[in-house]
Amino acid sequence: MPGPTSPRETVLRVERLGYAYSPERFAIRDLSFEVGRGEVFGLLGRNGAGKTTTVRVLTTLLPPTEGTAELFGKDLHRCGRAERARIGVVLQAESLDFVSVERNLTLYGFLWGVPREVAKSRAEEMLALFELNEVRHRKPWGLSGGERRRFQVARELMHEMELLFLDEPTVGLDALTRKRILEYLARRARDGLSIVFTTHILQEADQLCHRIGVLQGGRLRASGPPAEVKRRYRGPRTVEAGFERALTDPERTDLLGLLTRHGEKFKVVSFEPSVLTFQAGNAEDLVAEISRWASPRDLDVDRISVREATLEEAFVNLVSDDAPADPGPRSEFA
Repeated sequence: MPGPTSPRETVLRVERLGYAYSPERFAIRDLSFEVGRGEVFGLLGRNGAGKTTTVRVLTTLLPPTEGTAELFGKDLHRCGRAERARIGVVLQAESLDFVSVERNLTLYGFLWGVPREVAKSRAEEMLALFELNEVRHRKPWGLSGGERRRFQVARELMHEMELLFLDEPTVGLDALTRKRILEYLARRARDGLSIVFTTHILQEADQLCHRIGVLQGGRLRASGPPAEVKRRYRGPRTVEAGFERALTDPERTDLLGLLTRHGEKFKVVSFEPSVLTFQAGNAEDLVAEISRWASPRDLDVDRISVREATLEEAFVNLVSDDAPADPGPRSEFA
């Protein structure tokens, strides 16, 4: 997803923010990041990392214990109805009414000041987008879990807002519905909507977010564009090198010796007669070494492929028990 135009207006600024359930029990601490106009910022973390607490604090549902945050340039402690009217929020907890799905959507629009005809038109758009047409006359309480979640997100998108908080919005949804919703959110972001987005589905974050922050133990462990997170924390990558013919035993020994000497975290996955598959932290460097090794031996390399790093690999490396010690909060990579 292309990044928003820069320079950009900052709609949310967080500085060393913290929230404690008790004096010694912090749910989040030392969080620092910014979200610009039209930017999608993803918060990732394991269960209990502090994602939902962060959203609840930033939407004024919980008072911060320490640090500061600004919504649209105004201190969070001083934000009131005017600032809340400029944000939308979809939390994991359900909030359902007793009128029909269709009536619920239009009423929600009316409550936010959306003109009647606009609300009706937007409700039809949401019913189609979230595949709720067949249940439009049913009460939300009578929907399935996936239908209720789609309804929750659809209802929040009924009104105009500048900043949208989504806490696990696609949980329980099928892949096709998730894809449609993510595409819709990407379009809204291109039109200027800022989004703070939490998810356990890392592919979603990679697809939708301009930047991400990884929470561990309530602290921001890393922050930056998904590509930078992958580059910095991806770990060993898998390389497959195929040769024009089977290698002789001396050639195999010589090549493995070369790669072992020059490789970082080098590990052989398999070595068939003409195909070597391995993992290494410096995969690109070893690809060049293989080409240089093969050239004087009059040995053609049919193919070399380096598997792309995934956000999931980077995430696991960041939050694993043997990950390097947290160097402290930071908002961008050096």
